[in-house]
Order: sequence, then structure tokens, then C-alpha cells
Amino acid sequence: MKKIYALVLAAALLLLGTQANAQFHIGVGYLNSTEITHYNNGDKPFSEMMHGFYLGGTFNIKVAGNFGIAPGFYIDALFQEELYREQPKYYQSRFGGFNFESGIYRELALNVPVNLTYDFEINDNVSIFVYGGVNLQFTPLARTTYRQGTAAPGGVVITPRGPRTIFVVNGETYKYDHLWGEGPDMRPFNVYAGGGVGVMLGDIRIMAGYDHSLLNVSRIDGERTGRSQFKIGVNFVFGND
Repeated sequence: MKKIYALVLAAALLLLGTQANAQFHIGVGYLNSTEITHYNNGDKPFSEMMHGFYLGGTFNIKVAGNFGIAPGFYIDALFQEELYREQPKYYQSRFGGFNFESGIYRELALNVPVNLTYDFEINDNVSIFVYGGVNLQFTPLARTTYRQGTAAPGGVVITPRGPRTIFVVNGETYKYDHLWGEGPDMRPFNVYAGGGVGVMLGDIRIMAGYDHSLLNVSRIDGERTGRSQFKIGVNFVFGND
């Protein structure tokens, strides 16, 4: 895994260092992420959807003709409001009452995409392009803030993703860290493969893309969790070919 990250990053830095004639893009857009967990015991897969945005930059480097390569760096922010009162059977403690009504999930991820690109030029100001490649992702923050909850100390909560340990007594607010806290259930590293299409109008690029994760990000035994992501956004172009 570390070798894959190192090779992709080294290739991207080498291109940036050897190509002076490149376009720099600043991009922002909407991000929709669907997470699906499969269970080895045959239970029905569980899926949930998150919404957010992305922001970052890309170097679009022409390699030969209309072919190019585009390394970049983006930040993703995802959010989800969870209404547990609609699924009370999943949220019961082994040690006393547990009645959290709602929670808000927040996630921040750092991305290094490296894509191959091809432009279909219509005229000097208009072109259609396609791209495809890989995206290396590191997630430093993934946290759920539960509200109006009570639980016994050391209580184990049965959720759709499996048992979760709670360390609060009669607290109205509880924060669960999915990555670095007690009993983490997510891995911070992921790799996506995907692609997309778009249109360039002068110095503005409108684009839409889809990525699918290649790794299992769940730390829970007997679970396989992956993601698919759809995004649509606008890039503002600086520099000339």
C-alpha cells in the first residue's frame, strides 16, 4: 500500500518538476458519497449516503497531442445527519438505557488524484474532455457527534455496522472518533479508481466524475466497506498550453 502511494506521488512530483508549460486549475464542486458495508455472515448489505463538497487544484500537463496527465491535490468535506429514532432496534445497550435521538457525521479527507486526460477540440475556446485514473486518499477526521443520548459506562451499542463501545454516562452530547478514538471502526487510507467527462468554455471547465474505492476501509472483522462517489464541479484555468 505504501509503495503504491510513493510511486504515484513520485511520478506526480517528477512531472511537475520537468514540465514548465502546464495549466493550473482551481476546482470546487459538490460531492455525493455512498458507503456500502457487506457482511461475511450473509446479512443484507447496509448503505448510507453523505453529501459535501471538494476544493483543490490540478496541474494539467500535455504529454503528446491532446493527451495529458493531471496530478492534483483536493480536500473533501462530507456530512450526514443520522436520525436514530427512526431505527430504535439498532441502538440498544447491553448495560442499561441508550436513547440517542440524532447524530451528525463529519469527515475531512485529503486527496492526491493522478488522471490521464484527452481533449476533443471543437474550436479555440470550446473543447470536450475525458479523464480517468486513481485517487489516493488520507482521512484525518471522521467523527460523529451524538446528541440527547444516555448510556451506561462501557456500554456496547449494537448499530447497523456492528457493536460500538460507549464511554459516557447520561451525557447529552457524545463524540465518537471513527479513526483515532477508542474502538475505531474505519481505516484512514483508501484508493479510488474512476473517471469523468466535461466541457471547457474558455478558461472555465465544467466537469462530472465517478470514483469507486478499491480497498476495504472497515476495521471490523467480518465486514467489507467500500465507497462510490459522484462529483460535479467547476474548474478555473490559469496558464496556457
